[in-house]
Amino acid sequence: MIQIINLFFYYFLIIFSAIGYGMLASFNLRKKERIDFGFFGLTGILILILFSYFSNLFFVHGYLHNSIIILIGFSIFNFILIKNFSQLKKNFHITIIVFSILFIGLLMYKNHDDFFYYHFQYSLSLINFKKIFGLGLMGHGYRTPSSLFYLNSLFYLPGIKFYLLNAGAIIIMGFANVILLNKILEYFKNKNYNFILFLISLTFIYINATFYRLAEHGTDRSSLILIFVFSIIYLESLNTKLKYNIGILENYYEKIIILITLIISFKSFYLIYFLFILIWLMQVKNFWTIKESIKVIGSNKFTYLSFFTVSAVIFSIFSNTGCLIYPASFTCFENFIWSISTETVDYMKAWYELWSKAGANPNNRVADPALYLQNFNWVSRWFNDYFFTKVSDFLLTIILISTIMFFYLRPLQKKLKTKNIIRFKIFYLMIILFILEWFVNHPALRYGGYTLFTLLLFIPTSIYLSKFEYNFINLQKKLTVLLALSLVIFFALNIKRIVKENKKYAYNPFTNPYFHIDHIGFKVDTSLRYIKDNLYQNKENDYFILNKDIISEEKNKNK
Repeated sequence: MIQIINLFFYYFLIIFSAIGYGMLASFNLRKKERIDFGFFGLTGILILILFSYFSNLFFVHGYLHNSIIILIGFSIFNFILIKNFSQLKKNFHITIIVFSILFIGLLMYKNHDDFFYYHFQYSLSLINFKKIFGLGLMGHGYRTPSSLFYLNSLFYLPGIKFYLLNAGAIIIMGFANVILLNKILEYFKNKNYNFILFLISLTFIYINATFYRLAEHGTDRSSLILIFVFSIIYLESLNTKLKYNIGILENYYEKIIILITLIISFKSFYLIYFLFILIWLMQVKNFWTIKESIKVIGSNKFTYLSFFTVSAVIFSIFSNTGCLIYPASFTCFENFIWSISTETVDYMKAWYELWSKAGANPNNRVADPALYLQNFNWVSRWFNDYFFTKVSDFLLTIILISTIMFFYLRPLQKKLKTKNIIRFKIFYLMIILFILEWFVNHPALRYGGYTLFTLLLFIPTSIYLSKFEYNFINLQKKLTVLLALSLVIFFALNIKRIVKENKKYAYNPFTNPYFHIDHIGFKVDTSLRYIKDNLYQNKENDYFILNKDIISEEKNKNK
């Protein structure tokens, strides 16, 4: 029982520390619309990620380093909270409730396979070594570093050790939930039920009812969850009833740039989502002159925070592989001692594409991958092996959620509201174009498909529901029931999972709540020793490079 209390304590210590850093960067009591613990938390996460990238150039992320960082954020949080508790107590209580419910997601025996394969080991390499050039030579899992690994490495703390190195995903999900709930409460307070309220509600229900299992999050679902939040903020900024001014538009810009930066840092192939920022700036140009936009964006601290974070992500990929964007071989430089050959990069790019198009799995692969990927030859097998299992089940889920929302909320008398202009068509067109890009290049749900198809259905559903007159008190009660039910589903499904793990592995969270480490399959100690044995230190510049020649010899021997 002491161990589960210990886990709970460190869990909230990290959460409040992240909020503290976010408060320091963006807190302003004179602008009440900016008081949101969810956005404070995500801003703090972004700051911690950037610091993690930077500090690893000079320090290992050991107990002393991490304790100082986390305690500074926690102290800032306490100082601001105590001083302004009357204004912050509602947000504080919502945060406590949300994260207390989500805590059960951390109680697990077994993490996902990628966690065992390289996520955990990558974070451990940051804990044991300062910056290493050529880490991608350890295997392809090290060639696509996520900022979540850098974030999680800061959670290595005395008293909890490495048992929160998987906590980043649930913390991101928690802050997203706090943002959505704050938005819903804001709409309830203003008695406003435009389509954004229905879209937020559908999104909240979907996230909590389907992304309930932390072990399946990896680095993908954190990005997907934030894409939902970004979409809501984007559409709300175009459809707000508030009179536009520089302050309001700047507030929306800051939220959008924070979300997009985090999304890209978690999964670098989402760089394409920067297009949304350009389109948003074009759509609000009638309310914000070019001169004003350049002035605000150029002087905004979050513009620079975004720039340095994305630069750090690109530098991390480059220092691991010799490529600016992996696995795009045209961005690779082969003349560095740690560089991966362009032939290997092209091979891995084809492998990722083959996997996403159902041409390979852990059990088998097609005989001729090159022929399979040509001219949409893969479509038939993809439909048979992937669409009519994972995609079809997923589509049925979002259709079911939309149907329940429609029949549960629809008024008995269909009295239409006064027609309002809803600005969503350009955004919706972009979703359709991204779906086409997704299908052609990487048609696996984890690579953006979950969010794109869900928005494709939820946006028109929300717009349709918003066309009718409602008894607002009745609507509020019904939505509250659905939102609460989604959290009950999250909790119940995790209870069911824990019961299964208890039967299969004798896992008991009350006696030992920590995830299990299989040292035989994991080979963590072996991996760390392997890195250490193959390091070359450049004494002049005091950085480390993995010795490519020695690693190549070892691999040839193993063959």
